[in-house]
Amino acid sequence: MKTFLNNIVLLSKFSGILLVFAVILIIPQINIQEYVLPTITSKLIYFLYASMILLSLYSITIIFSKVAAFSFSKIDIALFVLVLYITLNRYFIQSHYGFSIRYIELLGLSFLYVVLRSIGLKNHSWLLLCVVFSGIMQAVYGNLQLLGYYPSNHSGFKMTGSFFNPGPYAGFLVSVWAVALGMYLFKEDIIKQIQQKQKNNSPFLNEVIKYTFEYIPLLGIISISIVLPALQSRASWIAVVVSSLVLLELRYSVFKKLFKKANAFKKTIVAVLFLGIVAAGLFGVYIFKKRSSDGRAFIWKVTTEMIIDHPIFGLGFDRFNANYMNYQAQYFERNGETPEALVADNTYYAFNEVLQLVSENGFIGLVLLLTLIYVFFQTKIKEGFQLQSFIAKTALLSIGIFACFSYPMQILPIKIILIMALALLACLDLNVFELKLSQNSILYDTYKISFLLFSLSVIINQSTNINILDKGFKTWKLASEPFDDYETVLKDYETAYPIFKNQGDFLMGYGKTLSLAGKNTQAITILEEAKQYLNTTVIQTALGDAYKETKQYKEAEKAYQDAHNMSPSKFYPMYLLVKLYDESNNEKKAVEIANNILNKKIKIPSTAIKEIREEMKKILIKYKNT
Repeated sequence: MKTFLNNIVLLSKFSGILLVFAVILIIPQINIQEYVLPTITSKLIYFLYASMILLSLYSITIIFSKVAAFSFSKIDIALFVLVLYITLNRYFIQSHYGFSIRYIELLGLSFLYVVLRSIGLKNHSWLLLCVVFSGIMQAVYGNLQLLGYYPSNHSGFKMTGSFFNPGPYAGFLVSVWAVALGMYLFKEDIIKQIQQKQKNNSPFLNEVIKYTFEYIPLLGIISISIVLPALQSRASWIAVVVSSLVLLELRYSVFKKLFKKANAFKKTIVAVLFLGIVAAGLFGVYIFKKRSSDGRAFIWKVTTEMIIDHPIFGLGFDRFNANYMNYQAQYFERNGETPEALVADNTYYAFNEVLQLVSENGFIGLVLLLTLIYVFFQTKIKEGFQLQSFIAKTALLSIGIFACFSYPMQILPIKIILIMALALLACLDLNVFELKLSQNSILYDTYKISFLLFSLSVIINQSTNINILDKGFKTWKLASEPFDDYETVLKDYETAYPIFKNQGDFLMGYGKTLSLAGKNTQAITILEEAKQYLNTTVIQTALGDAYKETKQYKEAEKAYQDAHNMSPSKFYPMYLLVKLYDESNNEKKAVEIANNILNKKIKIPSTAIKEIREEMKKILIKYKNT
């Protein structure tokens, strides 16, 4: 019986490790078009299914294992406190919270972290190799898109990988780059370490290990370096340069040797030259896409106003996009159509994860994050594992630099690499708190029974919820596709509504479809609900249309005006205002806004703008004649 139980434990452990490898390798590649927002939701659904299987295997290992021992590092504690605070802030401190893919991912990633902490250190080098292989697959995928063999996921770009645009695609490749370069630079020591830990020390196996750990990282470096420049992601370029310099310095100690031999004057010259090169590089990156850079600077400016208004607890986890556009509208309402209007548009992310975290979780969240960063950089590493520590820390540094200019915390595959790096550092921690429960004790039995009941409850309940979510995303996809029959589409929206009644994008599509179908009273109700979870010019113009059709002209005027304030460079909200004033016989305002449109600076010329201007001329002629 003991042998049988031991075999069950070994089999579940082995299966769990294989599944973790599969998650790291396969999840980034998933992009199933049956789902709405497939590059995000299909990854999430399969990640959640994998998590449930992993929980089942993990539970078997825990329940049938003879040992009940726990070890906690400072990283574990800091992460637990941060996740606990985010949860308490989201559900108990804030007045509103909506459907959040990010929070669902956070729960799944928290469990993945626990599993990774239980995996032996000898497997972590193979997990790092798996990350590199995943990056190679993405690089090949991107090249095939460029050559036309696979479609891109964005109409404006030829190469997106399995992501929704080149930004997150570049961010994923950058996080893999740090791992690949680190493994290649320290390949001799890593190969030697792995070979020494093999029970079967055959020459053939040693050769396989040698070539695997030498050439796969090299292939990763080459494939990513081919793709990355074409993506034109400045944040990824900065992250690659910094992480590469750090790893090269750790490997060859060029600056350390140089500064050791140089006198004070030479050190000053080198430091000034280095800073000059950095400044020139950053300026060049800024000029390369000046409008985009100015747009991000403006987003940061508006985000600081959100932080000033909610400094302690923020607005709640994943509530940035529910509030940001309101603040942008207030900014232009106060200041008028400043030059910044040319770079203002509908915004879902802060393009700086620190600012977004503070806006959502306040300065308490920032303090907890800084504590976590301090802890993992101060971690004392077990002897013989310094190289893995270098790679993990550089991967975190690379993601951190990218996070200063983009939104990697919205991208599941990047977060998987981040969690893996943190788990590796926690496993390498020399100073841990240990707890061991004695067999046949009350605590031991209570722990086993409690864990069994808890895991069964989670597996049964969450498997049902994941299945509902799976069907919901597919139904939402059917509702969002081009259609001729409003009734069929509205039935799909009605079916999915109970699942996504707190999801802004869903409510926006539902409300707009109701308005197009002529059901404007219902549309107003749904669109007003949408504003609690997301606010954009699309929602405001659709709301204005619905109010206008029900002859509620004051409400329609406010909605169109809010849309205009959100993004003053857009012509369409102003056009709708003129049409509203024309219909409600408000000659003065119709003429005023029509003149503004004709004198308005054009951000991007288009046929639509030309047609709008022609119609404005007709409006002016009409009222001139009267």
